[in-house]
Amino acid sequence: MSPTMFRTVLGLAAVLATGTPASAAVVTGAITGGTASPGTFHILTPPFAVGNNNQQANTKLFAWNEVQNLTLAAALGVDFLVATSAPGTLAAGTIVSSHGIVFDPVQSRTMEGWVEFDRPIVAVIHKTATLSATDGLLGLAGITYNSPSARGLENQDKFTVAGNKIFLDFRASSPGDNIRVLTAGVVPEPATWAMLVTGFGLLGVAMRRRRSPARAIA
Repeated sequence: MSPTMFRTVLGLAAVLATGTPASAAVVTGAITGGTASPGTFHILTPPFAVGNNNQQANTKLFAWNEVQNLTLAAALGVDFLVATSAPGTLAAGTIVSSHGIVFDPVQSRTMEGWVEFDRPIVAVIHKTATLSATDGLLGLAGITYNSPSARGLENQDKFTVAGNKIFLDFRASSPGDNIRVLTAGVVPEPATWAMLVTGFGLLGVAMRRRRSPARAIA
């Protein structure tokens, strides 16, 4: 392959890389009621730790991003599947991005609020055992997951999902309420694939032309 063609192939690869969004993310959130109100919402960035009163505050709700655009190699059991509003399973091959939420007051508090993501929510993990079991798969390097036996929700804690938002109704004390939210992973847009196919088609035409024998001019 000539240097020019090689640069063309690299250019096409760059188009694919830049044309595909890199991640799904927490957008914003708010505390809207309960004894934690008025309160504030904060997005955490690694490195940090969770699970051992690491974000302890009476009037603060925290969220963060974990592993992004993971293609599940095997089926994954979840505590709440949005499609059925019940425990269920995400099929192998599903692309998901993971995010965490914690409300950890110093004293017992009630908290009503919401967190919004830039992709639709597909599942929620909120039980102690499921959170601990998925830390290795969905957790992010740079985040230390402490006290696995103390994380999760209790019976009095509630949430509802509507599209990209999760609405929270928590009653928490130390060590707080902690959940993992899975959103739909980002996949390449059709326009990106179209550009790639067109580019490789043009490359093929150029290669065929190079292989054609030159004609002698009389």
